[in-house]
Amino acid sequence: MNEQGFVDRRETDWQRLTVLCDRAETNVRKLTADELRELIRLYRRISTDLALARTKSTNAPLIAYLNDLAGRTYGVLYRAPRKPFWSTIVGAVATSAQTVRRNKWFVLLSALIFFGSSVFSFALMSWSPDSRDLIVPQSMDPLVKSWQSGEFEDRGISTSAFMAGFYAFNNPKTSVITGAIGAGTFGVGSVYLLFENGKQLGGLSYKMQEVHKMPFLISSVAPHGVTELSGIIVSGASGLLLAYAIINPGRRRRSAALKAVGKDAIVLLSTSVVLMFIAAPIEGFFSFQGSIPQEAKAVFALCAAAAWAAFWIGFGREKQPQASVAAAEAA
Repeated sequence: MNEQGFVDRRETDWQRLTVLCDRAETNVRKLTADELRELIRLYRRISTDLALARTKSTNAPLIAYLNDLAGRTYGVLYRAPRKPFWSTIVGAVATSAQTVRRNKWFVLLSALIFFGSSVFSFALMSWSPDSRDLIVPQSMDPLVKSWQSGEFEDRGISTSAFMAGFYAFNNPKTSVITGAIGAGTFGVGSVYLLFENGKQLGGLSYKMQEVHKMPFLISSVAPHGVTELSGIIVSGASGLLLAYAIINPGRRRRSAALKAVGKDAIVLLSTSVVLMFIAAPIEGFFSFQGSIPQEAKAVFALCAAAAWAAFWIGFGREKQPQASVAAAEAA
């Protein structure tokens, strides 16, 4: 085999193939129809060139070059097309809703612990006045009195932005800890943090009820609380899911059980963080803004609750084909 003659005859095609691969590196759709047909034709030729070089030549660099170029072209032709950015986002959101529905019992248990601790704290403070300092420490008296005043100061843009940034930093951190601690503590840590957060809400509710300002509390907390409390509950579900895999691994090793639920746990935890980020600007700019009427806050909260309920229940559900529905009905 005359290697120099072989290279001289074929090098132009190899260079052209390299140019086409460079252009189609991120997306083969960047090629025109004629360029795509040319790419396929050149790929077939370089496959023949590679086979010839392997059987007739001992030039290792030449063989490696042709092999790399053929492999690169194969990757361009057979790589799965990248989804548009928006489709990727929609898919991720759908996965979030599907994962929450798939783990609904852990979500419901997390909600039961949170709201159960709120009701328990409220009832305990009603039945046993001596318990009030345990649930609502005296160090919180200034905050409680501020709430009991039944009004908020008008916040400027800078103050609202600062508070939104604080909530966006602090609340996701709490969410991550609540979910992540579940595996390391067999769920005790997640249950404790859910209980503590619920206890604070129950204690504050009792203090507001004492001065007949419960409607003010609800209309102030609900606008961001619908989203924020959903985040706390979903993060708790993540911790409970991990704990259940450790406590009840079935016939699998505990490491295998954790691996099996790991994807769902990460999705739940990520979902809770996103919910916290969504709630932060609502809390910073809207919920505690004194110039906004409480009635408007209540309406916003109701709309948010309806929107989230529709999202968790219906978003990401695959529609059953009409033919399948008709067949099922006939059966």
